[in-house]
Amino acid sequence: MFADFNTMVAELGSIETMKNDFVSNVSHEIKNPLAIITTHAKALERDTISDERRKAYVRTIVDASTRLNTLVTNTLKLNKLESQSIVAQAADYDVASQLTDAALALYDLFDAKGVALELDVEDHATVHADPGIVSLIWSNVLGNALKYTEPGGHVKLCQTSTSSEITVEIIDDGCGMSETEAARIFDKFYQGATAHAAEGNGLGMAMVKRAIDLSHGTISVRSSQGSGTTVTVTLPAAAGF
Repeated sequence: MFADFNTMVAELGSIETMKNDFVSNVSHEIKNPLAIITTHAKALERDTISDERRKAYVRTIVDASTRLNTLVTNTLKLNKLESQSIVAQAADYDVASQLTDAALALYDLFDAKGVALELDVEDHATVHADPGIVSLIWSNVLGNALKYTEPGGHVKLCQTSTSSEITVEIIDDGCGMSETEAARIFDKFYQGATAHAAEGNGLGMAMVKRAIDLSHGTISVRSSQGSGTTVTVTLPAAAGF
């Protein structure tokens, strides 16, 4: 009984530490864009600044506001995912079509950056999952592949299936990650050395991992610095669920 009590106390302490860390991280991520907005809004009050400088300040405020909005949205999404223990909307649906739609939704961004996006999916592949939850996986992983691939680079999305599972690989030839960074990629708010060079809040892959768990799937990441990253996702096929 004493051993069980001590275990319970230790687990409660760990939960409290995680909660405090989460609040601290959220506060830190919110503070920076708010400071930018405040500083540039005050600067706009000056009558002496040029129209060009004024427009630049406005763009900076809009960018910071967008980052803040993304942080709040992702925090709420992650909280909703973590509070779920079952998926009420799970159903059989065509994930090949969903992957195609996800790629098309991001095509203009890939094209604007000059990154080639190659799609190799089957005509039809049925999974048993919640389409809304699974869509978070593709948007975040493809978004990361685009973010960390330089202009002139290449991203490939491949999908294959067996009678029991659907496998999706998203392969890029971007900057890649160290072994340490790859090991912590699903930690909330964690951003490695390469991530700090790009906009983000470290919540995307935490959402992906939770979405994978809720969908009874698996995810693995292979990466090395300077050699790109491969993310492999497996989901249960409808017939094998």
